[in-house]
Amino acid sequence: MSSRLRERLSRIRNAAIVPKSVSPARTRHSVERKNLEGWKLLEDGLHYRESSFEFSPRREGVRLGIFSRRLDGVVVQPADLLFFDLETTGLSGGSGTVAFLAGCGSLAGNTFTTRQYFMDDYPAEPAFLRALDSEFRAAAAVVTYNGSSFDIPLYTVRMAMNGNGAPVLPPHADALHAARRLWRRTIGTCTLGGLELAVLGKPRVDDIPGSMIPDAWFEYVKQNKADAIIRVFEHNAIDITSLAELFFIIADSAEGVLEPSGVDPVGLGELQSRVDRARAQATLSAALEAGDSRAARPLLRLYRLLGQPWLRSGIIPMLPDDAAGLFAKSVHAERVSGNLEEAYLLALRSASCAKEGSAIALRAHKRAERMARKSAGLTGQSSSV
Repeated sequence: MSSRLRERLSRIRNAAIVPKSVSPARTRHSVERKNLEGWKLLEDGLHYRESSFEFSPRREGVRLGIFSRRLDGVVVQPADLLFFDLETTGLSGGSGTVAFLAGCGSLAGNTFTTRQYFMDDYPAEPAFLRALDSEFRAAAAVVTYNGSSFDIPLYTVRMAMNGNGAPVLPPHADALHAARRLWRRTIGTCTLGGLELAVLGKPRVDDIPGSMIPDAWFEYVKQNKADAIIRVFEHNAIDITSLAELFFIIADSAEGVLEPSGVDPVGLGELQSRVDRARAQATLSAALEAGDSRAARPLLRLYRLLGQPWLRSGIIPMLPDDAAGLFAKSVHAERVSGNLEEAYLLALRSASCAKEGSAIALRAHKRAERMARKSAGLTGQSSSV
């Protein structure tokens, strides 16, 4: 937002909200602070509050490669993590969307503290962004829930639109993707609220729906009504604490510190393979023995990484009958079993399962043609003999 537009908006709101009886020396923010009990005014229009609770996760460093392969080798102490979540005027994430509330959480000893920054109108955005910049600069890594698709890109856009250039960002671990691996098949929903209930056993009471959050802020800005925005404050604070709890459950499950229940064993094995291949092998092998064919493909990849190619042969027949699995079975039938007819039929099935025009479909068609020619050639040689 340009400084000129920000000044215009500020003048419009001052004229619309401040009663004529109020002295010109009093700003609109001094009128509205009465609605923000428990908050401290950091700058004109920027409010701050913090809350704490006892929380004692393990003290060892967390390997962030669990959450993203691009973070392989990054190990961060729990006290150096920043848990981050934004509340905004919309879900599009484009330049027209503005963040008005940020939750930041961190550990110190056995205490988890949530720090919230709230801007009560557009003119306070520069101060709001400065506060977030300080939070990011003090952290060794940031943790979000779907932040790679929304929170971080939006923050980056708002920094640029305020003339700050590209922000300084520490390594970023998005817990959503790991959560989906663990719970999408067993729980279904992987919303933060859904996992709070199913995994943490914490139902939300009187939580404001996400669709109502933008209107709550606009109502506060235009009408000085705080009832709805107070519910947004609580919603954001719960998001931060739940994110931290789930983050450590995911990390501890992958690293063997915690024996989780109710998770998808294949998803767990895939996360474990990023930090403990022996543990992943045991988890995936157990899943395959229990009849879950989905474990075959990650187990094949794991055997390759472990340098144990001789174990792959026995796994290939257990692959699921999708396009990729059938293609691998066709190769196995040709090279290991020497059954060209079966290799031909499996390649045809692979082609029929694949999306038309896809790379796997083209490869399967070519393989079927080659198997047919090879089989015909062998038949011709036999008849000539």
